Amino acid sequence: MPQDAPQLSLDLTLTPLKPTPIMIIQLDWFGCEPRTKWESLIHHTLEQFATLKTISRAQVRIEQLSQQTPPYHLSVMLSIPGPNVLARSAGHTFDEALLKLTASVRKTLTMRAMKVRELNTAPRGVKAMHRG
Repeated sequence: MPQDAPQLSLDLTLTPLKPTPIMIIQLDWFGCEPRTKWESLIHHTLEQFATLKTISRAQVRIEQLSQQTPPYHLSVMLSIPGPNVLARSAGHTFDEALLKLTASVRKTLTMRAMKVRELNTAPRGVKAMHRG
């Protein structure tokens, strides 16, 4: 090996990984058979919610009622720090009902975050009382 060849050194310093919180997901199917496409869409949606707030448990109810209009009804209960999030939606297709459910949960989580921010901040130039 020539003496001019550069030496390659690797520094394999391991940083501890932050443990990912476990979310228990319960899916209840009424009036329809479980479908892998729908299940994966629900899991993807719940993962998006988990980026906004830590979720310990998610219960999702999927109903397909052939005698009612709209036929698809979804409801979700998310167990999060603070009050649980409850949301319901209905649509003529599963995708429409899931989109409405997603919008409802996002709105709830956003409103709660704004309320917390409002309580923890003070107007410009005024020190918040809880900060001493």
